[in-house]
Amino acid sequence: MSCHVFSRTLTAAERKLSYLETVNITENFVLQTLITQFEVTPRYWMQTNPPYEMDFLIQRENDILPVEVKSDANTTSRSLKKFKELFPDQVKLRIRFSLDNLKLDDAMLNIPLFMADQSNRLIGLALKQRILQ
Repeated sequence: MSCHVFSRTLTAAERKLSYLETVNITENFVLQTLITQFEVTPRYWMQTNPPYEMDFLIQRENDILPVEVKSDANTTSRSLKKFKELFPDQVKLRIRFSLDNLKLDDAMLNIPLFMADQSNRLIGLALKQRILQ
């Protein structure tokens, strides 16, 4: 008995579809964990000209926090920067979910994807840390 494995190179369209499926799955995973941790359902924000979007806005007590979800190694986010520029006094903390380690850098909290179910606790700790600084 023999087994043959056929392989082929994915087309550009197939690679893009695969990437988009990964992004959608990751964003849905984060959304499902956020829904269980916060009283108010996360919202979506976008600006059309020029185009910017936030994956989610979450409300924690009286704070509105912008959230970006990154499913690949590139974690730069123009939208998080723009949101802070547009609402500088209202944004106490920006949240990014990614493959990177847990890190609080200035007003940016990076939460590793595997710790998404601890978001509310981690955000609370980060906000307390920012008050102490």
